[in-house]
Order: sequence, then structure tokens, then C-alpha cells
Amino acid sequence: MRLTHLTPLVALLLVPAGAGAQGSATIHDLKASPATVHRNFFDASLKPVLTIDSGDIVRLETATGNPRWFEKLGVPKDRIPAELYAVYEGVEGDGRGDHTLNGPMAVRGAAPGDTLEIRIRSVEVRLPIAGQSFTPNRGLLPDEFPYEKGRVTWIDVGRQVVLFAPGIEIPARPFWGVIGVAPPAGMGRVPSGPPNVFGGNLDNPDLGAGSTLYLPVHVAGALLSVGDGHAAQGYGEVSLSAVETSLKGEIQVVLHKGGRPLRWPRAETATHYITMGLDPDLDQAARIATREMLDFLVETKGLSREDAYLLASAAMNLVVTQVVDGTKGVHALMPKAIFRK
Repeated sequence: MRLTHLTPLVALLLVPAGAGAQGSATIHDLKASPATVHRNFFDASLKPVLTIDSGDIVRLETATGNPRWFEKLGVPKDRIPAELYAVYEGVEGDGRGDHTLNGPMAVRGAAPGDTLEIRIRSVEVRLPIAGQSFTPNRGLLPDEFPYEKGRVTWIDVGRQVVLFAPGIEIPARPFWGVIGVAPPAGMGRVPSGPPNVFGGNLDNPDLGAGSTLYLPVHVAGALLSVGDGHAAQGYGEVSLSAVETSLKGEIQVVLHKGGRPLRWPRAETATHYITMGLDPDLDQAARIATREMLDFLVETKGLSREDAYLLASAAMNLVVTQVVDGTKGVHALMPKAIFRK
């Protein structure tokens, strides 16, 4: 079923997350395996492991957690899921391997200048083991923690609760920290740590089940990759680590042809429109997120830029997404409820 949209980009964020691209959409399964993942980078030259049509649904099982990292911290082998050994077969070293990304997935007909809409239909924790850590010279407080510490955290999968410590339980709020398309070919191979115009390591807790992410397409096929499962993460991700674990869920991918190209990732939830700013300077990231929201309000709500600026000051919230990935993230949240039409 091919459902390439021809609607102008200015209306993208007004498309209800459940509208269109339904019915006879093909469903694909993409489980993490040595043949279906790439690690720690994005690259426009990667060959797709799956090709889909606009409107198709992909059921994902992503993997986070190199067994040797858990073994290093004293976890007996019989408590480490056997499938993690299979996914991380041949991986050198004992790093946790958070950015083990399913993909890339090619979308037929996607071309530079188009927009990819990723509807996150469901996402949940699927394995009971997770990891956290901080390392020297990283995180928000490197002077106070100039050493390395790793921590195994267990999850009650049935209850979807993170068992952080005796008497401390964190409700799981799972999401994929990395959702990105291939960067422009001229960028070559880029590390997956810093997010960029292609999305990537956005680390945005608001991109859970029911949300929709919009990414600009830079190369033919778009080449979408998803991974870096988080069971829970606070805004900021201050230690450099969420509760990193393996997830499962469904996404639906819709291609929008033509229209005004996106410059930065955008998103929406049931309650908010979201624009994003990414920059090594946190102030500049906030400016980008705000300018993007003003653009959105002018394009879709018929406001002058001056009135959009005043509305943003009255109703928009700026949230620090993350501060530890080199490129810092800020996202702007505009409540949908204030708009009567």
C-alpha cells in the first residue's frame, strides 16, 4: 500500500496521529541481530536491511546491553538474556552498546527535500535487565564524578516498573533515544552520539507511545534507523545515561512529498506541538527551538510573527531535553488545547 502524501508541509503537524496510512498497510518485523543493526554511527552509504512503502508498519525489537558489560559488573551469565549474546556476537570490547540501531530502513520514493513522519504506535520494555553509568569527563558534573561507575538495574517487565533500589521504583516511560535518518551524503559517516538535522540521538522522553516525529529526508530512501532503548530518563539525562534497556514496539512510517522542507526535527503528542533546537550552546539550542515554533505558528495558525512571539511567551514551555551529548537539546512545547480551530 503506497500512501505518499502530497499535502503541503505547513500542515504536517495538523495531521492527526491516527489519520490515514491505515487499512491494508503491510506489517514488517525487524528484530535486532548481527545482520540487521549498525552501531554508533549514521552513514548515507549504508545498505538498507529492510525496504518499506509509505504507510507500512514496522514491529521492532531493539537490543541494548552487551552481555560482557553485564558480566564485568558481576551479573551471572544465566541471568543475562541469551538473545543479547546473539545480537552482540563478534562485538569487540565490553562497552554497553547502547547505540545498537535497527536499520537502516529504506522508504520507497523518499528523496531529499521530503519529510518522513514516524508514528510511534507502541513501545514497551521487553527484557528485565538494564544498565546505567557515568564516565570521566562526561555528564553534567564531571568535576564531581571524575571516575567511572556502572550500575545494573533490574526491571519488572510485567508491571513495567524500574526497580532502582529497595524502596525506589520508577514507572517505566519507555522510548527510543535514537530515531534518525541518514545524514546528507556530504557529511560522510558521523557518530551517533550528537543529534543533528537528521534526528538521531534526540534523547527526548516525550517521544514515547502515541507521539509522532517528523524528520527531513536528506538522501534517497531516507534510511531510517531506530534504537537506544530507554526504560526511563529525566529531562537533561544529567549523568549521560538513561535506564538503558531493550524495547519492543511498532512504528508507522508515512512519506510526505514536496512542500516546504523541514530544517530541524519536529514532533507532536496528543497534547502538544513540539519543535526542537540542537546546538553545542544551550542558549542557541533554545533560540532554534523557539524560532522553529514561531515558524510553525505562522505557517499553520495564521499568526503574524510578532503575535507568534508573544503567544510563545504566554503559552510555550522550553524544556532542556539533554545536556550531555556534545550537541545539547532543547524542545519547545505548545499546548494544542489553546487552539479552538
